[in-house]
Amino acid sequence: MNRTEYMRQLESLLQNISATERKEALQYYNEYFNDAGPENEQNVIEALGNPAKVAENIKKDIFGNGYGENNYQRVGADSRAVITYPADSQTENGNNRQSDTSQTAQAQVVSPQKKEGMSTGMIVLIVILCILASPVILGAASAGIGVAAGLIATWFGLIIGFGATAAALILILIALVAVGIISMFTHPFVGMCLIGAGLICGGVGLLFLMLTVAMAGIATPAICCWIGGLFQKRGKKEA
Repeated sequence: MNRTEYMRQLESLLQNISATERKEALQYYNEYFNDAGPENEQNVIEALGNPAKVAENIKKDIFGNGYGENNYQRVGADSRAVITYPADSQTENGNNRQSDTSQTAQAQVVSPQKKEGMSTGMIVLIVILCILASPVILGAASAGIGVAAGLIATWFGLIIGFGATAAALILILIALVAVGIISMFTHPFVGMCLIGAGLICGGVGLLFLMLTVAMAGIATPAICCWIGGLFQKRGKKEA
């Protein structure tokens, strides 16, 4: 059996898996043959074993059965182990090289080299850039925090101010109405003016009271929910 027959049998045995998985598996084993070279085709065939057994192990791995000691592992071409073969033995006759047929070439699996991490110089450069940029980063962060804190303080200041104004106007209403009622006995016109002014102050106070309730009880929870929704959507997108 040669390489072509072996791969043809393997492909026919993998017809019941998806085309993508079949193509990946065939490419994987074709690369083993390519690494070994045409002169080592028989060695590769002997090392891989029966195509039916190889196909069975491929299907076990794809369908996740988790059994079999030689399960086919789907890996990328950049991380695939490389098969090398020892050089053929030489005869003692001049420069003519002949293969020693009594010695079978055995495959040796060489683990791929690990990718080198980031160099020390690059790490030092990144640290220096971070140190140099830290004033700008800290300044921008402080400005952002300051603006946010200012907006929050302004909002709650308005709530407190409207509430205090409403309370003051309601107290003025009570005071003017009380004084106006007393003045009605001696100066009816003055008493009526005082009562009217008190009612106006009370109306304005009620307006400020409604604004305070709306800002504190309706607008503030709505804004908090909106900000929380933005962070929640961002967290879902990152996830």
